[in-house]
Amino acid sequence: MGMAASQARYLGLTARKTNVEYEGQQVNQERTALANQSAGLFNQMLSLNVPTPPAATDYTKTEYVFTDNSTSQKYTIDSIHKNPTPDENGVYSYTISTYKSTTDVLSNRTEIVNSGTGSDRYTIAKGEDDTYTIQIGHNSSHTLIEPQKYSALTSKFQEADENNVDNITEDTYFFKFTDGKVEYYIPATSADETFEELMARGTTLSMYSAESIAKTEYKTYNDAVLESAGDGTGRYSSVTFTNENGDKITCSLTQQTTQDDEAYDAAMETYNAEKAIYEQTIAQINAQTEVIQQQDKTLELHLDQLDTEQQAIQTEMDAVKKVIDKNIEETFKTFA
Repeated sequence: MGMAASQARYLGLTARKTNVEYEGQQVNQERTALANQSAGLFNQMLSLNVPTPPAATDYTKTEYVFTDNSTSQKYTIDSIHKNPTPDENGVYSYTISTYKSTTDVLSNRTEIVNSGTGSDRYTIAKGEDDTYTIQIGHNSSHTLIEPQKYSALTSKFQEADENNVDNITEDTYFFKFTDGKVEYYIPATSADETFEELMARGTTLSMYSAESIAKTEYKTYNDAVLESAGDGTGRYSSVTFTNENGDKITCSLTQQTTQDDEAYDAAMETYNAEKAIYEQTIAQINAQTEVIQQQDKTLELHLDQLDTEQQAIQTEMDAVKKVIDKNIEETFKTFA
């Protein structure tokens, strides 16, 4: 290779090396920008407020409770509103809203038979674990409970049994099984009747159902007078109102703290909404971070390629420089 060709080659390699180094700098700048984006996403994630589920103990309310002396019914005061105008003695009255919660039992009597294919056909079977189950119609099987007395339900069953066929009394024992919220009772012939004897009856059986229904009864008194406890707490000690019969009734008030389910449910709904937004934001940050990591990986591979190319160029430049140096040395010896 001649002197001029070697020098041209060396200059070309130098320019190429400069371009590779410049491209490497550009790649490093892009990786730095990606690193800044990743750091920004990480800081964004750190700045997020992690939703905290509400604690039921933080949502309580204080209520007044009294027992109506005329009916012995327990009521809870739901709201108290002071009437704007006092009476002739300067005493202000209040409109109070009260409620009482009770549980009623809905009972019914049906007959089930041990033959046929109708929805009233029953089958009693013994399982491998020595339990007994009853199946009525095509419904699922339910575990039977041995005879017990359920005196609290006797009057309800008597109301359901118009003809008093089974002569339900306080001493009646019942086989029992449960289907969801409804309980079913089959009168036993005695306290000692076994499952086997029940299976052997082979007759029509009476069956009673009992379903508990929660009820709330509301009452409003427009002329109630509240007596202050006078202990500096601002609470009331008694309430006086006119009942349905026109009688003035005075009842002692008792404060109680109860769970504020409405406030708790509202807080839980807010928490669920905030949790959904938080999880969506985290998912978006993770997705963006994953894209950045993939882009950085691609740039890293490209940088490795540039580094390899630069090393190859440098090796070739060293070889060309040796050729140039040799040409120079030979030229000076010729003219020496």
